[in-house]
Amino acid sequence: MPLYNKTDMLREALDALKAQTFWDYRLVVLDDSTDPEPGRIVADYASEDARIMYRKNPVRKGMVGNWRACVDAADEAQYFAWVSDHDLVDARWLETLVGVLDAQQAAVLAYPITEHLQNDGKPREKKLVHMFSTRGLSDSERATAVCLQARGFGKMVYGLFRTEALRRAGVFRRLFHPDVMLLLELSQQGEFHQVEEKLWKRRRTAKFSVSRQRQTLFAQKPWYAYLPWPVVNFCALLWNLCLRPGVGDKGRRWQGLRIAFMYLSRWSAKFGEGSFIGSYHEWRHGKKPWMKRLKNRLNRNRKGEIGLSDDPHKNHDIE
Repeated sequence: MPLYNKTDMLREALDALKAQTFWDYRLVVLDDSTDPEPGRIVADYASEDARIMYRKNPVRKGMVGNWRACVDAADEAQYFAWVSDHDLVDARWLETLVGVLDAQQAAVLAYPITEHLQNDGKPREKKLVHMFSTRGLSDSERATAVCLQARGFGKMVYGLFRTEALRRAGVFRRLFHPDVMLLLELSQQGEFHQVEEKLWKRRRTAKFSVSRQRQTLFAQKPWYAYLPWPVVNFCALLWNLCLRPGVGDKGRRWQGLRIAFMYLSRWSAKFGEGSFIGSYHEWRHGKKPWMKRLKNRLNRNRKGEIGLSDDPHKNHDIE
C-alpha cells in the first residue's frame, strides 16, 4: 500500500484488507506522507496484525517512486497487488484473483469489475462498465487490443499481478500515465483476465489532470516532464520494446515497434495536454480555463446581440 497523507478513509481500507477470506498474504505499507497521522494509524494496525508491515520513507519519493518501492518490498512473492489507502475491496477479492492466476498460467494480471463510490462512500452511477480481457488472443491480437481497445487502465492496475512478469514490464516508469505504459509493456508478457464480479469499490477523490500528475508523480520532476508527454511515452516504448539490447528476437522487436506506433496513433490527440495552449481533445471540448472564459464571453455577447438576459425569467416575452 503506497500511503500519502490519507487519514479519513484509511481505517476503512485497512479493515477491508484484514477481512479477506484468503489469509496467506503480507501487507507492506510504504508511507510517503508529510503528515505523521497516517503512519500512526497504520502502526496501530501493525501492532495487532503480524501480516501488516509499516515502513516510513526517509525522504519523499513521489507516487512513481513509492509504487516502485512497493514492488521492491514484495521480495520473492509469487503474486503482487497495489492497494489503495482510500478504496475498498470485497472480502473475496484476493481469494478470487489468486484463484484465477493459479488456474490460468497464461494470465499475468487478474482484476475485477469496479464499483464506483462518491467521496462520502455513496454509490456513484457510471454509464458504462468497462469490460476488457485478452484471454485466448494471440500475441499480436493481444497487443492490438490493449493498445487500441482497452479502457480503465487506472482500474486494471489495481488487480493482482504475477510479480516476475510485473518486474519484466518495468513496473512504474518515470513517465506520465505510468499505469498505461505498464500495461502496454505487460501485454507482451501474457494475458489479462477480468473477473465478472464487483469486488473493488473505487472512491472518486480528485479529477485527473496532467498538472496534478506533474505535482504528484515525481518528488523531483525529470527534465522531460515539460515536453509533450505522448511523444516522450512513444520514445520510451520504442526503446523499451524495440531498440533496447536484450529485448528479444526480430519478431519481438517488430511487435514492440507496432505497440509504440499504435500508442502514438491513439494518444496523439492529447498532444499539448497540460500546456497553456492545450491539446486537440481539450480544444474540441473546451476544457482549458481560458477556453471556458472565452466561451462564456462569446455567449454573453451573443445574448446581448439578440436582447437576452442572463436571468431566464426576463426572457419569457422575447420571441
